[in-house]
Amino acid sequence: MQKINPQKVSKPVGSLIGLKPEYEERYIILHKNAFPGVLDRIRESNIRNYSIFLLDGILFSHFEYIGNDFAADMKAIADPVTKDWWKLTDPMQEPLPVRKEGELWAEMDLLLHFGESPKSYLKANRFAYTIEIKRGLEKVVKNIFSNFDERLKALFVKANIHNHIVYCKNSKLYVYFEYTGNDFSNDDKELNSKPMVEKFNSELGKNLKTQWQQMKEVFHTD
Repeated sequence: MQKINPQKVSKPVGSLIGLKPEYEERYIILHKNAFPGVLDRIRESNIRNYSIFLLDGILFSHFEYIGNDFAADMKAIADPVTKDWWKLTDPMQEPLPVRKEGELWAEMDLLLHFGESPKSYLKANRFAYTIEIKRGLEKVVKNIFSNFDERLKALFVKANIHNHIVYCKNSKLYVYFEYTGNDFSNDDKELNSKPMVEKFNSELGKNLKTQWQQMKEVFHTD
């Protein structure tokens, strides 16, 4: 079993890219059987807890960076083994128009991050959800998260929800968290029944379209 690096997370990173529909099954199988050398390089570049989720042709990745030189560690990823891996994965992916110059995966804005798990994330169940923001209200939503009531955090942790992260890109929210309890449905129901949580959900919900959609995890590193 991999030894857990106790170093504090210095940078959570979330990003998006498209997946061509004809490659979905192949992409999932490939990532369930990732090259050992690719996984080693990820660890050596100080990346941990790296997950990729999929929904409706969009891939959402989240990882935690625990090093001190992000640019250098990301550059080092381009070793021969990983380049061979990219020869397989790049043709399956479709970069999004919203990416910045030089990006393949479009990095997202981090809106909220709290509650790093006191337990090993190897024992946690990982979840990712996404939802669309109503047209023209992205700034309002970002402001809601910038004024997130600190008292809410304890309620999430009590509900066994840890490492709660919210990203934003292209007028959509992407939420990642880890659950360490035994009955997520019950804990989530109790959490959302708390008056403070109900108030927050009501305020946020006015600015969102449709319902939250759960994404499917297709890749994870220890």
